[in-house]
Amino acid sequence: MKILAYWRYFAAALAGAVLVILTQWFWPHTESASSPEAAHAHEEHAEEAGHEHKEGETEKAGDAHEHGEGEEGHGGEAHAVKLTEAQLKASGITLQTASQAPLAAVLRLPGQLVLNADREARVLSPITGMVREVRAQTGERVNAGAVLAVIESQELAEANANYLAARERRALAESTFTREETLWQKKISAEQDYLQARKDLAEARIEERSTLQKLLALGVSEGDAKSLKGNSALARYSLRAPIAGSVLERTLTVGEAVSDDKPLFRLADLSSLWIDLSVPVSELAAIKRGQRVVVKDKTGVVSGEGKVLFVQPELSAESRTGSVRVALDNAQGQWRPGMFVTTELVTGQQSQVLSIPEGALQTLEGKTVVFVADADGLEPREITLGRRSAGRVEVLAGLKTGERFAATGSFVLKAELQKGEAEHEH
Repeated sequence: MKILAYWRYFAAALAGAVLVILTQWFWPHTESASSPEAAHAHEEHAEEAGHEHKEGETEKAGDAHEHGEGEEGHGGEAHAVKLTEAQLKASGITLQTASQAPLAAVLRLPGQLVLNADREARVLSPITGMVREVRAQTGERVNAGAVLAVIESQELAEANANYLAARERRALAESTFTREETLWQKKISAEQDYLQARKDLAEARIEERSTLQKLLALGVSEGDAKSLKGNSALARYSLRAPIAGSVLERTLTVGEAVSDDKPLFRLADLSSLWIDLSVPVSELAAIKRGQRVVVKDKTGVVSGEGKVLFVQPELSAESRTGSVRVALDNAQGQWRPGMFVTTELVTGQQSQVLSIPEGALQTLEGKTVVFVADADGLEPREITLGRRSAGRVEVLAGLKTGERFAATGSFVLKAELQKGEAEHEH
């Protein structure tokens, strides 16, 4: 009986435990689906969670907005360069006010610098002989009349001797004529002696001039000839520079035999150069003698001004284009023969347009910009360009009359701007 009682007690306890387990498993799901109180509690919980979620999003968005404003502010600073007046002056930056200015139509043509043929000389020896001295070197600048070389010549020695002899005979004939003329006037000497003395003087003078002309034909100057003396080095000839200029070429050495058909030196006055331009037929009518021409090297750094010398009246047989020659002043020596250049011929009438110096232009991210002054400093602004003339360029859009901009030293501003952006990225 006790065993049966224990068995019943165990079965009841097991059934109770199973009931508790089943109740805990099914009751929450049933309550959330069916109980109004549970549903209301669930909605309050969801609303509270959503409110917390929205507040979190708003807070994050506010932080992000604040951060974005900071980035924008920093970006604005990175796109403007602030410099004091002292810094602008030290950097060579000058500001100008954009205004209307006359701008003429121009024709741009490529060209190459060549020697001015009117100021070029090839120096030959007018006598045959042997080189004893060379006094001018390639690249050296010489004055007109400077001794380039000394040549020893037997031909010259004979010509000098003949001139000296003729000069002495002329002097003797003059003395004899003066004496005979005095005696004849005093009726001491016969008229025949006077006439003979006059004839001898005339012949002596002719001989002297003849021998002098031969020396001059050999290249001896009249001053050198008249300074000859009996003890002079009659065989030595001084080869002199016919023009002032630079020695471009030298083709003789000491001890070399020279003749009168071999160029020994090539000189050129480089203070003036020429540019020969090929001009389309359609543009020839607008080009006149004396027109101003702006010349720039390929880098655009070196520039100068020239003038149209002449317009060739006939066209080129090969290209059927016209030829225009420009004279370029090179007194400062900044140009060299053989350089390729770009020329701008002012051909049209001037008109009032908004224009700025070409030196104010810079390129940023593939765009042409100019640095404009505003409240934040000097800020790069993209502009649209039009015609170019004499170092200035027309502005079609992006800049207004009255605005201040960096006319010079804009490359410094570009460097400062790029430096600031690089530091910001870092």
